[in-house]
Amino acid sequence: MEPIIKTENVKVIYNKGKENEFVALDSISIEVFPEEYLIFFGPSGCGKSTMLYTILGLQTPTEGKVFINGRDRATFTEDEASKMTSVFFGMIFQNFNLIYSLNVLDNVTLPTVFIDQSKEERVGKAMKVLKRFGIETRIKNFAGNLSGGQQQRVAISRALINDPTILLADEPVGNLDSESAEVVMETLKDINRTDRKTIILVTHDSRYLAYADRVYYFKDAKVERVVRNRRRTPEEADKKEDEVDFLMNELERLAMVHDFMTVPQLKAWSLTNYLTEELTVGQLERLELLIEDLLAGKVNEHQCFERANLAYSEGGVGLYKSTAVKYVLKVSHILRAIKEYKEIATSLSGDEQKQKVVDLLRKFLITDYAGDLKPIQLERLDKVIYNRVYGVSNMGELNQFLDWPLSEGGVGLNAKTSEHLAQKLETILAQLYSK
Repeated sequence: MEPIIKTENVKVIYNKGKENEFVALDSISIEVFPEEYLIFFGPSGCGKSTMLYTILGLQTPTEGKVFINGRDRATFTEDEASKMTSVFFGMIFQNFNLIYSLNVLDNVTLPTVFIDQSKEERVGKAMKVLKRFGIETRIKNFAGNLSGGQQQRVAISRALINDPTILLADEPVGNLDSESAEVVMETLKDINRTDRKTIILVTHDSRYLAYADRVYYFKDAKVERVVRNRRRTPEEADKKEDEVDFLMNELERLAMVHDFMTVPQLKAWSLTNYLTEELTVGQLERLELLIEDLLAGKVNEHQCFERANLAYSEGGVGLYKSTAVKYVLKVSHILRAIKEYKEIATSLSGDEQKQKVVDLLRKFLITDYAGDLKPIQLERLDKVIYNRVYGVSNMGELNQFLDWPLSEGGVGLNAKTSEHLAQKLETILAQLYSK
């Protein structure tokens, strides 16, 4: 299969040759295949958005080439380039980029003005796509009167109205609350799976990596690595030829998802990420170092609490007492599970060991689960845990299997619960794997 988008050694250099020269992209070569869901992932300023706009044609490469369906973009005429931007690509922005002096219907039909269609055709297409996303009753509302989630759905409708081949999304949920963000991300997944649209999404949020078929990791204007996620149904996960040795090489797999951390750093990072996403950067750094010391045995749980509760200005993490207690209790829960695992690993072997480990991890996962799980759900959960531990499924598939309906072989949990349990399992696994 030939790529529909290909770049060769693309460089983007601002103020080239001047004192304030800045390299935004440094020799980037990528391929995008039909119906793929790609994510450009990395911190702010790493080049991922610049790459997206270079593909779109809004940024001209300083060096290198961009090919669209095998043709060098530089050979396009002005009319061809304009048509490419309005028809071949659909674009979704973080800040929505709606025109607030226009109502919803006019915002959505705006891209159709540049192609040869009657007003009736334009309105008909707009109503169809707006109805799909549940906002057809808002067509007379001005865009500024909608919630953030509604505005982004309008923006998605606008991006889809010309039936583009590729949908580009630049931090599309960056300005949304968690509930609206989930709706938008599930919408994009549906567009990819149902409409078979190619999607390239830019994000700095690792929670969304599981949506992608492939993830390009950007750092300092370069692509550091590419990670492939496999799509499989729960039934396909059983069709395995060989099992990976228990816990073997998993740390390398985790390291592929995170930027070149040492084993102690990776363990501390995963646990810190599990505990909180709401602290300042400085607090996160101190908490991560504190947990690294705890895992290494340099401090005990009481000392960990004291440093977590100590004021930031005095060298501590600066957490409220109740928050520090909560975090230390969570760490203690994990450390107890690790101790129990070590006992299982040294006293048992073979199938009995595997079953005990699955039992341990299931108990760890559902300790704080408020609902009731049916026997069939517990059976499926054990299967999912087993598949993840033994390398049959990857991190992205773990979340999918938890979220999959019971009727289709999944555990049948809601999306938020699935994400929470998947994160808990990856957290405990990161602590178990060692060199």
